[in-house]
Amino acid sequence: MQWLRINTLLLLLVSFYSQASTLSRDMTILTSIEFEGRPSGASEPHRSAFYIHRQFEKFAMDVEISSFQFKQGFFGSGTGHNVVATMRCTLKHCQSALVITAHYDHLGKNGYKHYPGANDNATGVAVMIDIARQLNGTKLNRDIIFVATDAEEKGLHGAKHFVSQLDHKPIFMNINLDMLDMQKRNELYALASSSIKPEKNSVISLFERYAVPLKMYFSSKRMARRLNEPQIDWLRASDHYPFHRAKIPFIYFGSGVDKNHHTTEDALTEINLEKLAQVSNSITGLVRSYADSSASETN
Repeated sequence: MQWLRINTLLLLLVSFYSQASTLSRDMTILTSIEFEGRPSGASEPHRSAFYIHRQFEKFAMDVEISSFQFKQGFFGSGTGHNVVATMRCTLKHCQSALVITAHYDHLGKNGYKHYPGANDNATGVAVMIDIARQLNGTKLNRDIIFVATDAEEKGLHGAKHFVSQLDHKPIFMNINLDMLDMQKRNELYALASSSIKPEKNSVISLFERYAVPLKMYFSSKRMARRLNEPQIDWLRASDHYPFHRAKIPFIYFGSGVDKNHHTTEDALTEINLEKLAQVSNSITGLVRSYADSSASETN
């Protein structure tokens, strides 16, 4: 039996380091100089959109680039390009879809200055791709729609466009990923709809299984006070807000305030990839509890 325990441990270690390697690859590419800080607004999709599209294609999902127009400045306009991938329900009778969002756009570059946007929000995109990888082949009781949104930095335009196109399609929940590096506080934060309050303890317990300390809030003001950043409105700060406006329940996961936010120092060297893998596993566990048909039968 001893050899069986050792082999099982080795398999777990290989799986973990393989995952960390995949996250590292995606983070390295998304933050590279060649990706130019992932600017938004051009008529054609940025190369980062095509990269994300290719990663989703590996999991045999339906993938499309959904383009839209948005106001830019007083009189100008820009074009955004969401990457939308759907992992299909495998049952005869499916529940309403779960939408996972993470914005891939960042500040671009300014002259010789390169803004890598590692925490904001390559972490969210890399984890979103990793969730799709972990769930690949799972029997699902609902569609999972992965949306890499564009033009978030310029006014949440990608999420607004996606929500506007739902045409009354029922959505179970939005899980929004934006800045997932746990940093020195070693905590992850969540802001959620009040309707999710009854699930608070079970969600926190699930994250504890993956050694991820989670602080969960249901009030933007309360979260701002606890983070000692009273000027930030966390409800309106990211792509979960258009879902909230449409009365769709949401959970927003993030790391709170980052001292490197919107600076050239928001770089890959600042990211703890091992902790990011733990975060990815914990969020995948939550998604699985909502969408894995075998998990829902057990629960």
